[in-house]
Parts: sequence; C-alpha cells; structure tokens
Amino acid sequence: MASVDETIEIIRETPISSVISFYHPLKKKGANYEGICPFHGDRHPSMVVSDQKGIFKCFACGAGGDAFKFVMDYANLEFLEAVKEVADKLGIQVEEAKKRQANPKADMALRIVKAAGKLYEKVGREVAPEHFKDFLTQRKLSEESVTNFSIGYAPANNSLTSYLSSIPDEKERSFALATAQEIGIIRKDQRGRGHYDFFRERVMFPVWDHSGVLRGFCGRTVLANQKAKYMNSVDSLIFDKGTILFGYNFAKKSVRQHEAVLIVEGHMDVIALHQYGFNYAVGTQGTAMSEANARMLAGAAKNIYLGMDSDPAGIKAMERINTMFMALNILPKFVDFSPVKDPDDFLKEFGRLELLNRMEKAKTFLDKRIEEAIPDPIPETVDQKLTVLDAIFELISPLKEGLLAKEKAVEASKTLGLRSSNEDILEAYKSYLKTQKQQFRPAKKASRSNSEQEAAQSENRIRLKALRDEAPARNSESNNEAAPQELSRPEKLLLETVLTHPECVQNEQIVEILDLIDHSEVKELIQWLKRIYLEIDESDYEHILQRKLSENYSRAVNDVVASALFQHNKLKLESKVVEKTLKDCALKLKVEKLKKQKRALANEQKASATEAESVEYLNKILEVEKELRDLKYNS
Repeated sequence: MASVDETIEIIRETPISSVISFYHPLKKKGANYEGICPFHGDRHPSMVVSDQKGIFKCFACGAGGDAFKFVMDYANLEFLEAVKEVADKLGIQVEEAKKRQANPKADMALRIVKAAGKLYEKVGREVAPEHFKDFLTQRKLSEESVTNFSIGYAPANNSLTSYLSSIPDEKERSFALATAQEIGIIRKDQRGRGHYDFFRERVMFPVWDHSGVLRGFCGRTVLANQKAKYMNSVDSLIFDKGTILFGYNFAKKSVRQHEAVLIVEGHMDVIALHQYGFNYAVGTQGTAMSEANARMLAGAAKNIYLGMDSDPAGIKAMERINTMFMALNILPKFVDFSPVKDPDDFLKEFGRLELLNRMEKAKTFLDKRIEEAIPDPIPETVDQKLTVLDAIFELISPLKEGLLAKEKAVEASKTLGLRSSNEDILEAYKSYLKTQKQQFRPAKKASRSNSEQEAAQSENRIRLKALRDEAPARNSESNNEAAPQELSRPEKLLLETVLTHPECVQNEQIVEILDLIDHSEVKELIQWLKRIYLEIDESDYEHILQRKLSENYSRAVNDVVASALFQHNKLKLESKVVEKTLKDCALKLKVEKLKKQKRALANEQKASATEAESVEYLNKILEVEKELRDLKYNS
C-alpha cells in the first residue's frame, strides 16, 4: 500500500513508454520510441517518447509532457485521477482510495444515486414509455446522446423506494432509507409511515462532478399535469449545485484541446451542443456558478463564451459570470442566439455552421454592455456624457487598473466625444476606483466613506468638465504596455534556447533580456532558472525541469518546456556561442516590441479625432520605424 506521493514517485521512475503503451501503441526506434500522435490528425509517426528524459513530444502539433500529462489528455482525466488510473494499471494500491470509507454516510449516498441512475437508465431503455420516446423525438436527441449522457426515465411506481426497502439486512436497510431521505431522493409520506420517490414520471438527466462521479439528477416533466418543469437534487453532503458544471466531465479534454469553453444554462443545451460537435460546452446548474469554477475554466481555456438564455435571469447570470472572469483579467465573449432564446433552439433552426459563424464574430460581453450604456444619439452636453462615462467606469471596474480597463475607458471617452486627454480620462477612472474601495469599507466608517466618496466623485466630474475644451487626447504611457497573454515567436525561441542550454542564464545579457520579456510565465521561468542554476547538480537538471511540467503553465509554455527537455544535453555551449545566441534573441525581442508599439500607434492614429492628432501619431510611427531600421542596420 503506497501513499499518493509515493505512488507519484513510483510512476515517475517507471519508463514513460511503458505507461503510454497501456493506452497507445508505440514502436522502438533507436534509443527512443515513436508512434502516431493521438492529439491531432496524424498520418505518419510524429510523436517521440524518450524513456531517458521521461517525456513525450509531438513534432507536428507540439503536444508534449510527462506520463501524467499524456494520460490526462488522452483519457480526459484530472491529475489525481490520472495518478490513480496509472497506479491501477501498474498494480499499485493507493492509500488515498481508502479515505472514502471514513464517511459511511457519503459512501452510502453515492451508492444510492448510482443505483438510481442505473434504474432510471434501464427504465428508459427497456420500458421506454411513450411520452419518454416522444420527448426524445421532439428534442431530436440521437441514440448516441441518450447513451453518452445516460438519459433515463423515473417511473411512477416508487421503484427506488421499493429497491431500498428490499435490502435484506435490517440495519443496512434502515441506514440506506435514512440516507436516501437525507439527500432528498426519497421522501416520507404525509402520515410519516412510509416513503415515496422524489422523482416520478420524469425524464432523468444524471449530474456528474468534474471527475465523473454521479452526484445527483435533474428531472424534466413530460406530463401536462406536473407543476414544476424541472426538479433538481437538493444540496446535500454529496451534491452542491454551485460547484458543479454539467458536462464538464465530458468536456474537459475538448476544452483543453480547443482552448475554449462555451458556458450555457441547462442540461438540454449542453447535450444538444455536444450532439452538434461543440464538445467544449458546459452548463451551470440553474444560473449559479462558483468563483472556483471560473478560475478552473480560466486556467484551461483562453476563449470563454457566454451562451446562456436571453431572458432576464440568463442575462443577470451572464453579468455575474462575466464579472468573475473580468476579475481574472479575462473578457468572455457573448454568443447571440437571437431570434431564438437558447442554443438548443438555435441549432435546430439554424444549424452548426451558423453557430460557429456567430462565435467567430462574437464581441466581448463587456463591449455589449458598454454599447448598451451609450445612448443613441449620444448626448450633447458634457454633464450628460460624464454621467454615461461614470456608468461605463462601473462596468469596467472589475478589471481594476489593468491595461484592458484603461483601453476601454479611453475608447469609451472617444466614442462619447469627450475632448479630455487620455491621461486625464485615466486619472478620472483611478479616482472612480478609489470611491469604489471607500464604498466597501466597514460600516463603522460609513459616514467618513460617504463624504470621501462624494468628494471624489465631485473632483472627478470637475476635472473632466474643466478640461472639455483642452487640446485633443494625449497618448497614455499605458497604451505602450504589451499584453502578456500571447507567447510571441521571439519569446518562444528565447525560452526554448535558455531551457535547452541553462548555462545561458549566467551570461550578463540575461538581465537586459528579462526587461524585454512581456510574457509573465516566460519571465518567471527564466528568473527561476537563474536563481537555481548554480545550486543544482547538472545531472539533476532534467529531473528538475521535468517537475516543472507538472505546474500549471499555459499549454504553449508547457510544450516549449517539453521541447527543451528533448533537446537538452550535458555538453555546454562555448561562451562565444552563448554570447551570439543571446544577442540574436535580444534583437528579435527588441524588434517584436517595436512592432507591437507600431501597431498600437497605428490603431491610435486610425481613431484620431483631428488631423493634428493623426499627424502627431504618424510622427511617432516614423520614429519607431527609424528605430527598427537602426536595429537591423547595426545588427
């Protein structure tokens, strides 16, 4: 019996080719193994597996990592699930698996819902009442969808209660009935003498947690005399609707592959989307979603799409979810299903290609709200414009003082026709954020906060009014800041070079190069290597770098780390080669930075309000172009 930590170490010491061979065929080739890559449409063996380095790498699609990363991506599992899966194949008993026995009631509750799921699925498949079949036909659900999502039917004859009441052992029977009542899947009758099933004569949708463990159900009415259209499992010791995203156990692999997630409302919407090939769709339970789920999705996908119902409840839910992601510096996109209300109806009427088209053209939810906040026609007076700008400040405030917030504030001021400079608009926005902080101070300081808030708002308004006739907007320094989300080619080249040849971090050019890097993960990795390089033995480097693959880096960075591991060897580069290599990397980074600056200035020029302002930006663009020419001439 091994602990989880011991199991992880045992698996790391096992040849990675042995682990991957449990799931995917490999052929020996020289010192390594090769195979068809399962993560893209590979026709020729593009994936190489190195037992010596303990990693796999596809040289076509870039996928790479250690044994755990392969199993997670291949089998659609989270890290601990992958550990237990591989341990089972290697015949290792993990102590962690015994911990469920510590809570007999939770264990019994999970057994009950599992039995209920099998019962409902069997009734739907074998009994198949007419109104159940009619529902599947009307909603155009395929047999594959019904099977994949284990859609079933709860009969009217209290079958679950009868099943639990038939348990031979009196003590276990009593415990099972009491537990089933506690989690709400059965109820006591009005006389308190017997029990009845909570779900009766309903289409049943099982609800799994993110690991694929069945936790509860959603029952949908199919009879005219039933009052509630949907009935859901109540929150209990095994079910918390706020922490579960319906369908994520099926979607998580596709979410990582597409680096996208479509958040919708309701079980039928998720099933319909998966049926049409949108396997990265997940659903909230009702309109609730936790901040933990927002952080999880933000770490798994670059592109977040909000596709909830267009009714008031759905719009409010999207506003709440959008705010959560904005706090993580992510702007979700809004998917418009008009003229229908939800994705299920949209797909039936317009089809898959039109939904793909709308997703491709989708604007951010924040942009949608800003557009709605700006009246048409735009107000004429400065006071009215400032009132609108205050409302827009409120919309962008979850972004705090990030670059995205600054860009939106300046963009909105130009749309409104305010003549204050970019710098003063940003100062006004900062003042607004201060009033927000004061507003949420403890109650005992309320009187002081209120006066400070009024003063700040007054100061904000006076500043903009006083500057309404001043010269056109000046470019804020923040507009030259580069967003760190994308991994540029020069940054990718630099990271791969330094991780492949760690001796590069000892060169004095590294200090200058670190200042040129915009991508936070790239900078963090190089700084980390610079700190530890002299403290580690060269023979341990690959092992230490391999452990970095287990950390939560973006897919692009993770693939670069895997590639560097493949290319690393213990022969160090000569100092002259290091000097030349880093000089080339620095040059590429400088050129990329100037190109970004030029693109930003070109965008500002297009948005210029006057010809004088346009000429000013043109002069700045010419200065950047001269710097680019000088760099290339002197290189």
